[in-house]
Amino acid sequence: MIEVNLLGSAEQRRTSAALAPSRLPKLPASAGDPTTAALGGLGLLLLLWMGYSFWSLGSQTAELQTQLDQELADSTRLAATMSRTELLRARQDTIQKRIEVIRGVDERRYVWPHLMDEISRALPAFTWLTKVAGSDVASADGAAPGFNLEGNAASTQSLTQFMKNLEMSPFIRGVTLVTTAQQEAEGHTFQKFTLEAQYETPDSSVVRTVPVVSAP
Repeated sequence: MIEVNLLGSAEQRRTSAALAPSRLPKLPASAGDPTTAALGGLGLLLLLWMGYSFWSLGSQTAELQTQLDQELADSTRLAATMSRTELLRARQDTIQKRIEVIRGVDERRYVWPHLMDEISRALPAFTWLTKVAGSDVASADGAAPGFNLEGNAASTQSLTQFMKNLEMSPFIRGVTLVTTAQQEAEGHTFQKFTLEAQYETPDSSVVRTVPVVSAP
């Protein structure tokens, strides 16, 4: 019968017991070093700070993008408002010009009736007119229109009196003799003349008003 000694001899067991600790894994000598732990903690904090920085930067970028979009929208609305304002201002200027034209026409609607009345009053005896027309000569501001008179006078004295009468009118000024020539017709001699003058707005005190509807 064969016997196998599985336990070994006492000397072998002692040898195994002496060698057993050497077979265990050794920990690094620096595992308990404070410097290494501090560096590890610092690295962890650095990673956390970098992560927070990236997150904060992303948040700020999103916020800035939102503000930029809002400002672009506000700029678009402002541009549209300014465009409408300019359009309304242009329309207002056009309307104002039309009002001024209408006002000017309204102010001059009685010019020629006054002129015709004053011219007829100023005509002396043996003097007659052949033409009354507006002229290009006007006042510097264009408010006082000019007019021309063409006619015949029996004598130089009649023409001179006619010019004086025109100057005395509160509606007429600047009477000027443009041309004069002696003419003969049917055995009569007369002076053919051309006068130039301007309408003048008189003082309100010399203008007589007549009610449109008489009182009952």
